[in-house]
Amino acid sequence: MKLGRFIVDTHVHAQRHAAGPELKKEGGVQQSQKKIPYRDLAKIMPKLQTYDNSERLLYDMECYDVDMCILCSAFGMNNEINVQLVEKYPDKFRALCRAKETADKAQAGEIEWTMEAACEEIDRLLATGKFVGIGEGMPANSDNARTKKTYSHSQRMDELRLVMNVARKHQVPVRVHTGSPGGYPINYTFWPENWHPYWIHDLATEYPDVTIVFDHGGMQGGNMENLVDECIQVAANHDNVYLETGLYWTELYYKALLNPNVGPEKLIWGTDWGASQPTYTHIGAHPQTYTFQVRSEGIVTHQVDIMGWSLKQVSRLDISQDDLNLILGGNALRIYKINFPLTRMFKPVSL
Repeated sequence: MKLGRFIVDTHVHAQRHAAGPELKKEGGVQQSQKKIPYRDLAKIMPKLQTYDNSERLLYDMECYDVDMCILCSAFGMNNEINVQLVEKYPDKFRALCRAKETADKAQAGEIEWTMEAACEEIDRLLATGKFVGIGEGMPANSDNARTKKTYSHSQRMDELRLVMNVARKHQVPVRVHTGSPGGYPINYTFWPENWHPYWIHDLATEYPDVTIVFDHGGMQGGNMENLVDECIQVAANHDNVYLETGLYWTELYYKALLNPNVGPEKLIWGTDWGASQPTYTHIGAHPQTYTFQVRSEGIVTHQVDIMGWSLKQVSRLDISQDDLNLILGGNALRIYKINFPLTRMFKPVSL
């Protein structure tokens, strides 16, 4: 049985990195090498070419009765492929935008990366009407690790306010990244807000008319719940803050649902499909399965079945079907202003 009336995966990467040739060029990775370290891929990811991986995505959507996906760009992924997919499958896809041109020029040494330049690019992209939001995450300078630049709280917050201004102008949601997958050596200075969900209290207060979505809702990998707890608290304090929950195991859903200022109205399903987030099984532990990149096992090369795992976690929720319909699609339709052919199919939400 299909789990909801209309199911929207709000965090999907329909592009895949063509890493093999670049890895060989950089460090002599041999064809026979079975395990490629995450650190090797992290070094080259910003300059990799990506290709359309939607054939596998469409297969999984059909397999698990997922009606629509919100396409996100991540490191090295571009806006153009996502727009092409939206135009080819208008009933299945919508796209978010990111400032890739600015990032590429900075990476090539043609310009110095600034948030002003990134916001100008996002402004131009949103003006086309081809995108429904900004993300994954807020724009950031991928070169900070090399230059060893460390942000102060105030410096980064001033940058984030520039993005919020653009979102307000175009009346679209923004995404703030949270959590770590475990494998990549994540640099703190790239996304400092990633580790400080409480910073978003200020943005949510200053921009009450701009919808903010916590990518991963504090849980991108592992089994530590500290960032989840912080994200839930921020969402509970602000009507315009939502939690993406696709990497939650069942008990984390209950944790958010137990907060009367969060509830099903503030949860949106999104799996990070396409990001090669393996599901780790730890027999006898709690949780027994969760997403986690195990460095000793190397990069995952197959198409991880994250939709199947995530929907299994959702299926264990003993809540009303109307509440489940909000989490799986109704909230996403409202947040991203996606037309639905029938009225009164989703529980009304007043925040």
